Amino acid sequence: MQMPKLRFMADDGNDFPEWEENSLSLFLKENKLRNADLRFGKDDVLSVSGDYGVVNQIEFQGRSFVGKSVQQYRILPHNGIVYTKSPLKANPYGIIKANKGEDGIVSTLYAVFDCKDNIIPEFIELYFDLDERLNKYLKPLVNIGAKHDMKISNERFLSGSVCFPSLPEQRKIATFLSTVDEIIATTEAEVSAWEERKKGVMQKLFSQEVRFKADDGSDYPEWEEKKLGELFTRIVEKNRMDLSPLTIIQGKGTVRRADSDRRITYDRKGLKNYKAVKKNDFIVHLRSFEGGLEIANQDGIVSPAYHVYRGNADVYPRFYYPYFRSNNFIHGRLAICVTGVRDGKNIEMDTFDELLLPCPCIEEQQKIANCLSSFDDVINQTKTELAAWQEFKKGLLQQMFV
Repeated sequence: MQMPKLRFMADDGNDFPEWEENSLSLFLKENKLRNADLRFGKDDVLSVSGDYGVVNQIEFQGRSFVGKSVQQYRILPHNGIVYTKSPLKANPYGIIKANKGEDGIVSTLYAVFDCKDNIIPEFIELYFDLDERLNKYLKPLVNIGAKHDMKISNERFLSGSVCFPSLPEQRKIATFLSTVDEIIATTEAEVSAWEERKKGVMQKLFSQEVRFKADDGSDYPEWEEKKLGELFTRIVEKNRMDLSPLTIIQGKGTVRRADSDRRITYDRKGLKNYKAVKKNDFIVHLRSFEGGLEIANQDGIVSPAYHVYRGNADVYPRFYYPYFRSNNFIHGRLAICVTGVRDGKNIEMDTFDELLLPCPCIEEQQKIANCLSSFDDVINQTKTELAAWQEFKKGLLQQMFV
């Protein structure tokens, strides 16, 4: 029997017993309890997230998606195991999680199981936390219908083979990895806190509640308001086959299409109709009304469906980039240019050119941009630390389990 690369030792210094391969039914049993007596209401409905596990639906998603009655919903107790039969991109056969929170109810589309005395719920979740292991377990058991419905009975779900250690070793693994999870959660909270601080500072700066002073201590001139068309020129330059095609990524600007993770198919013959952009040009795209304008991080060409704007001498691009992505701009000034509903939304470009924009002097624009850039540096550094911890945990999950 194959053993994990990394293993713990017992408290007395001896090796734990070898891991054993068994059916999952040896460790879990189906929980058939329903909410027949309506002990739980719509406020107690739980959802399952691939990233966050079992969560309260209203608290996590901001609203309830429940129908008229929850009487047939399944009861999911604290420490119960839930299997979602809904395909996700990374988990086409569903996901398996443990309910670490309070008792609640879940949709009848979910399957609920209780742990037997030989398994702890934390270990079950950790075992199936790695996408590759989860998909490998579920793939031979699941039949997917024509409408992507999961065709798997609860009995069949339990019939797959797993390789688990003894209960004491399960606890050691779970305790160790919970410490890593706590570090990850703390780092995630730190990222969110810095992002909120940046939003607060942006609000004060763009509303002029807080102003910078010149290096000599004097006040900068009062901000002006100018039409967007006065500050930016719409650029239409085509037939630049010498430049690389660019992909636009929300919140990150542009990357060369060849370097992007996205696999976008396109006709190279059509590149002659693409529009040329220079570094720090702004790109107005079909989703600008949701995420704000994007900025070109390098010279290149973009789809002819986009509009390209280049700032004049009164524009410091790194000042206007966070402004164009602020809630005040997207849901305030930009909103008057948006036509249509839902996926049919678009931006009326003539109205867009008439928008009034704040225009501080170029020196104050630079100071504001540098201030906000310092927040970005901290946020990006913390995100790098978070990614490293997440990768570290992934490596542990690969080496501490079979």
